[in-house]
Amino acid sequence: MKEYFTEEEILNLKNNKDLLEKSLDLILKLFNDKTDKEGIPYIVHLMMVYKGVSSYNEKIIALLHDVLEDTKVTDADLRYLGYNDEIIKPLIYLTKKKGEYYSDYIERIIMSHDIHVYNVKLSDLKHNMNINRIKNPSVNDYERITKRYKVAYEKLINAVENLKGEDEKC
Repeated sequence: MKEYFTEEEILNLKNNKDLLEKSLDLILKLFNDKTDKEGIPYIVHLMMVYKGVSSYNEKIIALLHDVLEDTKVTDADLRYLGYNDEIIKPLIYLTKKKGEYYSDYIERIIMSHDIHVYNVKLSDLKHNMNINRIKNPSVNDYERITKRYKVAYEKLINAVENLKGEDEKC
C-alpha cells in the first residue's frame, strides 16, 4: 500500500467508514495512470462495471474487481482498510490467479455460488464484449470476444438460472 499511498492517505482511507467512497478513492489513486488497450483511462472500465450492477455491495465489488489482480494491493491490505468478508471473498473469486486458465477461472467463479460474484462478472463481461470500445478491431479481438467472453457469459447466465432454481426449491 505504501507504494501507492502516503501514511496520511492510508489513515484517511482506513478512517473513512463509507465503503463506496473509500472504494472510489482507492481506484482513482491505484488506476490513475493506467489505460486500456485503446488508451482509454482504465477507470472508465471500472465505472462501467459499477454501472451494470445494482446492490450496494456489488457496486463496491465492481469498483474493486481488478484491484487484487492488477495492483500490488492484497486482501490483507483491504481488510486493514476496513473491508469485510462480504466484499473481500467475492473479490478473491473475481481475481484470476497467475497461470490460471481462463476456463478454470470461470469455473471457480461458478463454484462460488454467489450471486454478487456472478452479477459483477456478468457486468465485467458485458463491457469486455462491447466491440465498439475498440477503434479498429482485429480478428484476435473478435475471437477473444466469441471464444472467451461469450462462452463465459453463457456459463454464468446458466449459473444464475441454476442458483435461482435452487432458491425457489427452498
